[in-house]
Amino acid sequence: MRRTVTLATIALVLALLFSGLVFLVIPSLRPPAMDGNGAPHVIPSLREWHGGRGVFTLAATSRIVVDPAAKEQLFDTARAFAGDLSLVTGQTLPIINLASPEPGDIFLTLTVPDQTIGDEGYLMAVGDTLTLRAHTSTGVFYGTRSVLQMLLDDPAKSHVPQGNARDWPMYRERGFMLDVARKFFPLSELKGYVRLMAWFKLNDFHLHLNDNELTVGTGPDWASKYSAFRLASPRFPTLAATDGAYTQQDMRELQDLARQYGMTITPELDAPAHALAITKFRPDLASATFDKSILDLSNPNTLPFLEALWNEFLPWFDSPQVHIGADEYVASDGESYRQFVNALDTYLKGKGREVRAWGSLSQVSGTTPMNKDVIMDLWDNDAANAPDMARAGYRIINANDNLLYIVPKAGYFPDFLDTKTLYQRWQPNIFDLHDSSKNLAPDDPHLLGGMFAVWNDKLGAVVSDADVYARVRSAMPTLGQKLWGSPTESVPYSQFAALAQTLGDAPGVQPPSP
Repeated sequence: MRRTVTLATIALVLALLFSGLVFLVIPSLRPPAMDGNGAPHVIPSLREWHGGRGVFTLAATSRIVVDPAAKEQLFDTARAFAGDLSLVTGQTLPIINLASPEPGDIFLTLTVPDQTIGDEGYLMAVGDTLTLRAHTSTGVFYGTRSVLQMLLDDPAKSHVPQGNARDWPMYRERGFMLDVARKFFPLSELKGYVRLMAWFKLNDFHLHLNDNELTVGTGPDWASKYSAFRLASPRFPTLAATDGAYTQQDMRELQDLARQYGMTITPELDAPAHALAITKFRPDLASATFDKSILDLSNPNTLPFLEALWNEFLPWFDSPQVHIGADEYVASDGESYRQFVNALDTYLKGKGREVRAWGSLSQVSGTTPMNKDVIMDLWDNDAANAPDMARAGYRIINANDNLLYIVPKAGYFPDFLDTKTLYQRWQPNIFDLHDSSKNLAPDDPHLLGGMFAVWNDKLGAVVSDADVYARVRSAMPTLGQKLWGSPTESVPYSQFAALAQTLGDAPGVQPPSP
């Protein structure tokens, strides 16, 4: 309804202005929609919010109530929520199965009237009870992250503003890659990264599991250069790095936590380059012409050995996708490269997995068509141009090195991501901030999302666990915001950065000691 401001009203406002009481009158002049609660302070921000009046209060009698029709699907989600809720508020809420929640309860259900929020979206209704609805346990889980952040933002850690939210991600791929090959991280820290990623609604933890120092060469000392393969199996007893490797039980524990937290662990075994750990184990497979960290693709034993590696380690991982590396191979051997990628893709498809690779097709040219079902992590605009790859029909993940790579203490890539620029100017369809011809349209169906990466080129002697964590923690909120698709125009970066600091390191995360 349109309001009419009369002369009498204006006179009253002026009179109160001079009396110092104008703040009592201004609310009565706002349109009715402005009287509701403002949008909660969460990262990523809610895609839609309709504020009510008043607050939901978490009390001593509150419970986490799970819809009996979904008790099996939501068991892990409810348990994770209860544990994190205790860390945030100090209250330990019981979990019960009941179809009818009472005032003060938090109700979790998979009964959803909205078909447009996808597998990871959720609906939140906050009144005397707080209800989270989604199509999947992952959607409900993301709703619990928003609730925890709202409680953390409340000084009493017990109030959530009343209102209704509709929240869903714009991109299905919201990733972080950690180079655990050139620097080993204990399992406890990997679990901490799972929690931190989930706090900001990222969903793909990509582990780069084998690599070597940058300069290897062909000289007689090549076998003394640093390399690491981080999976330890009795079938390949001397392949695993002696300074740290993960067992099958380690990967099981990590993935069990990841499943609770809406996360996928994507393993990468990098070949045919960056493969010094493999050529040390099998010197007969090392290139006779190129750098000794490169596999000889003309050797008939090379592909069968890699298939044997994947055959051993593939059952360790639940992920629907696996990563074969395939970056920085010799540009002059494009035909062998393309045939290799195709063969490994075909083998892994036969095992029921989709294949991802670092995009290189603009640089490693050839006439052999490469399989179009390989998902391209596009990291360098010269190695693989995004518009060209989209026109060719490839699905794409934006992992652009100039924008999204962290190489701690190296000096040739960002030491910390420029989060202010990313927040203000970047979107996942942007591969170059200065040349729009290298970018995709925002709604390009080939674009799956994005991923930022930490590469430990300087190895563990130079870069500490705390060094890496500080850089990841600095980047995570901004990447969570942008990959979820939340708008940033109405919130200045300084305010966003302050909120990120307030929200902290995620419940249950202990940052590594300096």
